[in-house]
Amino acid sequence: MKKFRVIAVIMVLALMMCSCGSAKTSGDDLEEDLTPTSSLTIDEEEAAVLNEKVPVILYFGDEQQTKLIKEIRYVDIKEAKKGAETLASVMVRELIKGPKAEGLTPLIAEGTTLRSPVTISERVATVDFTKEFIDNHPGGKVLAELTVYSIVNSLTEMKEIERVKITINGKSTKNFKDNVTLSSDFPRNDAIVNKEVGLALPEDSGLTPVGNIDEDVILEIPDEEEPLE
Repeated sequence: MKKFRVIAVIMVLALMMCSCGSAKTSGDDLEEDLTPTSSLTIDEEEAAVLNEKVPVILYFGDEQQTKLIKEIRYVDIKEAKKGAETLASVMVRELIKGPKAEGLTPLIAEGTTLRSPVTISERVATVDFTKEFIDNHPGGKVLAELTVYSIVNSLTEMKEIERVKITINGKSTKNFKDNVTLSSDFPRNDAIVNKEVGLALPEDSGLTPVGNIDEDVILEIPDEEEPLE
């Protein structure tokens, strides 16, 4: 009887050891499951920049000024959340400033300013420039078309905009250097985009704020749980 009890105790101890071993194995498996599947990392500064900004796509001329090329910029997310018209206004002001990436050329004439914020009605954006948009432009049919579609293609990157109307000093203009009629709105034109180049990045890797934005600022306005201002 005593011998039987000793055997029973040994069996219980053996079961306990097996159980502990199984628990340890499960723990090891859990640790393996928690191991990251990617070694891709970015530093804290870069992560902070990306968290605070949203990308926009602008179109500028190539070196020969025969095609458009995309350039990426980053906009402060707080400004992007102000609304589509604000965002569109900032994009036009950035087009006026010109490209930051190498190999791209500005198309909007020097001295041009945006007279008032861009307005959007029934998916048509109206962009009102000062007279320098026409007066200071060098002319030529190809260059005039590129200038118009650099604005149109940039703004139609936004889901809220399908067509763009360009006015000068608040009025419709029939002729743009006798080459392009501005009296109607324009749809997007991807035929004049150089698709072989792809997306041009500024020299600073594209993490460039658009600068101080007073009251105006692609794409898609970020969705947040909190309401837009």
